[in-house]
Amino acid sequence: MSKFEGGCYCGAVRYQIVSQPTWSAHCHCRSCQMAMGAAFATWARVPAEDFTFTNGAIKTIEKSSGIKRGFCGDCGTTLTYAAEGEVDGQDWSADAWFSAITLDDPSIVSPKSHVFTSHQQPWIKLDDDLPTFSEF
Repeated sequence: MSKFEGGCYCGAVRYQIVSQPTWSAHCHCRSCQMAMGAAFATWARVPAEDFTFTNGAIKTIEKSSGIKRGFCGDCGTTLTYAAEGEVDGQDWSADAWFSAITLDDPSIVSPKSHVFTSHQQPWIKLDDDLPTFSEF
């Protein structure tokens, strides 16, 4: 079993995953831009049972109905993303979504695409040959 750890900028919140991420993508949606304070966010997912907090606790914000973003209440680092219900037939509660860059070793993540490129900032130029999708 593989174990990987991550956490927030100040170290108050730490987590562990016990499997390789099953999927990852760069999200360019306006909501992620605002939440992360960046041009895009890189998310990864593992089965929900493979993700645990090992230190501290996150605070959450639900700006959009049914979507909760988890962050460190001390330093503000965005750590998690949770959506209620199904999207395109997938039950989002079965997975734990987390900010890939918050892993101690983010290189274990291999993003597969860019999503919500309809919101991509015009000064971002993509040249990584990953597939792009105007929505999710």
